[in-house]
Amino acid sequence: MSMPLPLNVLILASSEAGFQGIKKIAGLSKPGVSPRYTLATLDSPSSQKFSKFEDVDHSKVGFWIALDESSALQCKKALAALQSNPDYSRGFYDAHLPNPVATVRNMNELQRIIDDVWEAFCATS
Repeated sequence: MSMPLPLNVLILASSEAGFQGIKKIAGLSKPGVSPRYTLATLDSPSSQKFSKFEDVDHSKVGFWIALDESSALQCKKALAALQSNPDYSRGFYDAHLPNPVATVRNMNELQRIIDDVWEAFCATS
């Protein structure tokens, strides 16, 4: 078995309130080799646990998870800007996670998506 391909995942909410209940999600922080998650908000975060969306290097994001419709729109805009560059590719994740932006409505859906991300990550090894 070889090393899985790196995967940076952005979880975006309009505000910090959108992350209510996220501590119950398994798989967001695994030791060793695993997908790396960045939690970001569209507004200015009040703590260092979250990044501001504009401060995230979008070219390094391989998968986008939006926690609300405003966030989904921003993820899709950022992805469209990246895809306008003919050299942009998510590599094997184009096949393993064919829809690069997932919109979730609750923490149960988020857990399912995190599990899917883990399976895709392992499938690239």
